[in-house]
Amino acid sequence: MRLAVEKTYKLYVGGKFIRSESGRVLRVKARGGSSINVCSASRKDFRDAMELARKAQAGWAARTGYNRGQILYRLAEMLEGRRETLPTDAADASRAIDRAVHHAGWSDKISALLSSLNPVASAHVNYSMLRPVGVVVAAPAAEDGLTGMVEALCAATVMGDAVQLFVPVALAELAAALIESLATCDMPGGVVNVMTADVPALLSWASRHDDLDCVYLARGALDREALAELEREAARVMRRVVIVESAQEPATPQTLERLAEVKTVWMSS
Repeated sequence: MRLAVEKTYKLYVGGKFIRSESGRVLRVKARGGSSINVCSASRKDFRDAMELARKAQAGWAARTGYNRGQILYRLAEMLEGRRETLPTDAADASRAIDRAVHHAGWSDKISALLSSLNPVASAHVNYSMLRPVGVVVAAPAAEDGLTGMVEALCAATVMGDAVQLFVPVALAELAAALIESLATCDMPGGVVNVMTADVPALLSWASRHDDLDCVYLARGALDREALAELEREAARVMRRVVIVESAQEPATPQTLERLAEVKTVWMSS
């Protein structure tokens, strides 16, 4: 008689599967009633991931929109290849895959849509263009399942941002399926980091990290008091906070614009 080899669901940081530096592993229930071991991210894990994301973000932003779209489409291909075995219902799996394709399609079009040539009363050409906001922390709603995770990471990466995706430990199986697809879709290491954790606690630590540029948060992910504290910390360092509704519909161009900054350029005519 042999013992089954139990899988430990790890964090995904810098393109690698890692355990938490704290060594903390939680035992949680999986689909079907069995139990699984899940690494729980610590504050230091987040800080380490921020350093890697900051280094990776510039190279990701320098890629063409077309190339970023190719990689997001490749993510959809990887998820499609395992659709029948994804630990979620068929509707959520299909919607998540379609969402990756949706954002891949926007990758080389969103800049043209949201940029503009501005009329000026001088002998100059003035135009506004988008540039990434930088590093984004994303906390999708647990009830949105895989669709929420894919929506959050695609919305940020399609704009050229790096993203830290926070997932509740209860959704570790879903996070693992997404991570394994990310690891094989040509996404550069550090552009997307996925951490399973006590999300409100990790958001509290993240809100005090001054190098963070934006928080992309599902409405209801925090209680009123915790949200007020997050917004106070954001105001202290002029950090953007984007609160979104359900991920059942994709982010509008106006929402995507909030994950970028507008750069205005003057040129002599």
